[in-house]
Amino acid sequence: MTEIIFAAHGLSATGMRDSVEMVIGPQDNFHTVMLSQEVGIESFKAELGELVRRFRIEGKTDILILTDIPAGTPYNVGVELSLEYDGVAVLSGTNFSMVLAALEISDIPLDEMVLEIITTGREAVGTFKEIISTEEDF
Repeated sequence: MTEIIFAAHGLSATGMRDSVEMVIGPQDNFHTVMLSQEVGIESFKAELGELVRRFRIEGKTDILILTDIPAGTPYNVGVELSLEYDGVAVLSGTNFSMVLAALEISDIPLDEMVLEIITTGREAVGTFKEIISTEEDF
């Protein structure tokens, strides 16, 4: 099973955990790491790095780091870790649908999982458009 980490700026990390638990309950393979002004970048790097190292020590081979924005600190630190450790994938632009999909399919190979999550994320973005039907449609 893939370990899933949501690493993000501010309270969006803890908010994502709260949302996941509200919808599908606590998940043993879902973890969050928050970058805040109070904690700072170096502490964030240390926390995320230690989490990945701990998973490796525990023999967990696949780790997915989901981040909020491309080229932000959580993403950049995730990329550094993916270059250091095999079996670590990093995605940016994560939305709630992507997290739920990741948790639902965390038992498939990491490469396949990443492709499915990206598709889910793209499909989740949309806008409301009212469709007006005429009486002839009935």
